[in-house]
Amino acid sequence: METQSWEGGRVLQSASESSRKLDYEAEARLVAEARAAWERRAKGEVEDDDEDDPEMLLDYHAYRARKFRDTWNCLYFGYCGSFEDTTKIPSMRFTDKPPQQRCSAHLCATLQIFSVKVAERRRMGSLQWPLHVFGKIALRDSVDHNRNMIFDRTRDNCQILTQEVPNLKLTGPTRAVLLTDPVTFEVDLKVKGCTESEDQDLSYLAVPYLNTIPLNSRLRKIGYNSKLSTLWFAVGIIVYSLEATISVRVSGGSWQDGFHAQIAAHTVSIGCEELILLDSGDDNVPVAGDGAITLSRCVASVEVNGELVVSVRAWQGDEVVHRERGFKPKKAGRSCGTLDIGFCQMDVSVAWSLVSSYRGEW
Repeated sequence: METQSWEGGRVLQSASESSRKLDYEAEARLVAEARAAWERRAKGEVEDDDEDDPEMLLDYHAYRARKFRDTWNCLYFGYCGSFEDTTKIPSMRFTDKPPQQRCSAHLCATLQIFSVKVAERRRMGSLQWPLHVFGKIALRDSVDHNRNMIFDRTRDNCQILTQEVPNLKLTGPTRAVLLTDPVTFEVDLKVKGCTESEDQDLSYLAVPYLNTIPLNSRLRKIGYNSKLSTLWFAVGIIVYSLEATISVRVSGGSWQDGFHAQIAAHTVSIGCEELILLDSGDDNVPVAGDGAITLSRCVASVEVNGELVVSVRAWQGDEVVHRERGFKPKKAGRSCGTLDIGFCQMDVSVAWSLVSSYRGEW
C-alpha cells in the first residue's frame, strides 16, 4: 500500500486585510486538523475507516483519487472556487510591471513537464492499440490549488496513440508551476469505445509529486501505474527559475505550402529534453493573418543564469531546415530574435517574469 501524503493550504486574497486574516485562521485550523489526522493514521494510532472499501482493494489509485477530491473540497472549497476550476492566474504577471510590495515575486524552483507517455502496464494484459484517448491531465500547485491543464480533450476530439507514437500532445501549463510545496498530478484519461458505455478507464490518479529541490536543475522520469496503463512523466526541476512566455510570428516572406514544422524550446542545463511548442505533423502550420503562429504550448521555466534555446524544424519530404536561437533570461521585459529558414523569417519573442507564490491581483 502506498504512503499517504498531505498537501498544506495557504491563504488567498479576500475582500480586506481583516477578512483575509479570518480566512487564514479558519483555513489554518482545517489544515492543522487534516495534518494531525494524517500523522496519527501514518503512525498507526488510528485505523483507516475505509479499510474495507471495495474500491480500495480493487483499484487503490482510483480510491486515492476519489479521496483527493473529498479532501480538496474539505480544505479549499470556497477559498479556491470549486474542484473543477482551472487556474485564472495568467503568465507574464510581472513582465511589464513590478510586483506590488505585498506580493512575493522571486526566483524559485518550478516544475516543467516535458512529455507524458502512455505505456502498457506489466502483468495487466496488453492494451489494444491504437488507443483513442480523451480526458484531462492537470497540475495543482500551492499558488491557488486549481487545475493548471496540460492535456484536455473531449470524447469527440480524441488523440490517437500508437505503440510507435505513445506521447500525448500537451497544451499547457498556462503559467509556471511552483515547486516550493508538493504539486499534485491529477489524471482522468479514458479510451473511447464504440459507444460511451464501452469507454474504458485508462488512468485515474491524484498523486503528489514530492521531491527535494536539488542544487542544480535536473530531469526526472517518473512512472505511475493506474487502471490499464503506466503513465511516464518526463519532468524538469528548474531551480532559481523565471517564467518565459514564448510567441512566434512570420515577419518576412510567407510560410510555404507543403512545409510542416516543429517548434521547440529547451534550457541548456537540460538539453536532452525539448518542450514541444508546436508539432504540425502532417497538418498545415496554423499561421494567422498577421503572421502569428498558434502554439500548442508557450510557457517554459528557465534558470536565471541559464539560457533558453528556441528551435524551428521545417520539412517537406526529404528537405529539412533547422534553425535555433538562444536567449539570456531577464527578470522582466522581453527578448526578441529572428530565425531565417530561407523561404521566410520568423520573429521569436520571449516575455520574462518572476514567479509569485501569492495569488494577488493581475
